[in-house]
Amino acid sequence: MRLQLKIEDVVNVLYLLYQLARGAIQFILENTIARANPTIAAKFADATTMLITITAIWLIFEFVASAKKVVKIVVVLGWVLLIASMAISLYAS
Repeated sequence: MRLQLKIEDVVNVLYLLYQLARGAIQFILENTIARANPTIAAKFADATTMLITITAIWLIFEFVASAKKVVKIVVVLGWVLLIASMAISLYAS
């Protein structure tokens, strides 16, 4: 049995997660900052959710870029140490 994943399913899951985050942010805003006027919480919930989503994507890109640099350094050091240990072994024997 093979599970087929459609692009519509992925989009629906992402939209569901976005709506859940928006609802949670709106609830928090209604009960904290916008307690006097809960109707403005809906306006700011959309903008806040969008900014949080963009910030999360940006942080993921930053982490991946940083990880690439670290992996590059580890690979270069590994090759240098391997070649150095082979050279030392050949000259020592």
